[in-house]
Amino acid sequence: MLLYITAEDVFGSDTPERRGPRPLHTIPETLTGLVDLGLRHHVRAAAMTWWTDGAFVPVPDWKLDRLAIRLALYGRERLGLEPGERLVVMGRLGWLWPALDFAAMGFGVVPVGLEHDLSDDEVVLACTEAAPRAAFATDPESAERLERLRRTGRLGAATVVGEGLGEQDGVLPLARLMDLGAVLDTPERAQAFRAYSRQVAAASPALWHAGKHGIVRLTHQAAMATTAPLLRARPAQAGDVAYVDGPRVTLHRRLALAAFVGDGYTTTALGREGRAGEDVAALRPHSVLASDAWVDALCGDRGPRWPGGLDRRWARRRVQEAFGGRLRVVEASAPLASDTIRALAAAGIALDVRNGDGREPSSVN
Repeated sequence: MLLYITAEDVFGSDTPERRGPRPLHTIPETLTGLVDLGLRHHVRAAAMTWWTDGAFVPVPDWKLDRLAIRLALYGRERLGLEPGERLVVMGRLGWLWPALDFAAMGFGVVPVGLEHDLSDDEVVLACTEAAPRAAFATDPESAERLERLRRTGRLGAATVVGEGLGEQDGVLPLARLMDLGAVLDTPERAQAFRAYSRQVAAASPALWHAGKHGIVRLTHQAAMATTAPLLRARPAQAGDVAYVDGPRVTLHRRLALAAFVGDGYTTTALGREGRAGEDVAALRPHSVLASDAWVDALCGDRGPRWPGGLDRRWARRRVQEAFGGRLRVVEASAPLASDTIRALAAAGIALDVRNGDGREPSSVN
């Protein structure tokens, strides 16, 4: 923490003048500005939490900041990534998804997200269009796929980075990259990263995403046009917990992760694959982004059962108990069953449904 404060004070002469802390609910024009704003206030115990060694481990703002900075510095200085160029991130939900998004966008690099179950041909097509300098895998299976595609000449010259890979020409273990990134992480370089991230233009490219709806490209302005209305409509509160289920990482979820980190209050929990019920019971979240099938299964038989909704009070208790008792919002990427919608409404839980590409939110209740 002392290094963080010293860097801001000593090396801030080349950055725009800071006029004191801005309100946590100030909404910047860019995703990078939003994330930077959320990570600077330190009013929450943890920005994120994910499962490590048998427990959810809290990751405070400063640590998430350092992970992103080290990824960014290695990418800039050792992989040669320049503003406007692209890198690929592919795989199941994990800490590397948000860290890479924040790292890349902070230096003007465009992160191209590939969902984990795309076919080899779809991965190759997306990489051919993106022409990335580097391709990061968030899980061992995706790392093996990317390494195989590079070895067979289908991935171009992109450096492949992932867990469990052996270090060789064009292939780098993630742990090795993080170690080298830590060496590069000096106060001067960290301050340069922050200064650049605060000056990214709203009209510049923010991210690409390749999923079942094809490739979607968003500028910061377009991304914030989706994110800002939800931040304004339901401002976060101190102590909020948001649960994001795996394994699929959609465009919707990438934007939601940036919004949760950027609001300055919410601790975002990255769920375990197939363990949503256990995770929600333990975490008792205020917001949930989970698979539509899981939400339908959890809520389907807990809604009002009596004519005219006379048992609405009991239905509210049943639904809230299923989600841990504190839930305020469910976010979905596809329409839910009518019984689920009735159950959530009876429990006073708001439902936001976005189109499949994640760009158009709509409030159901």
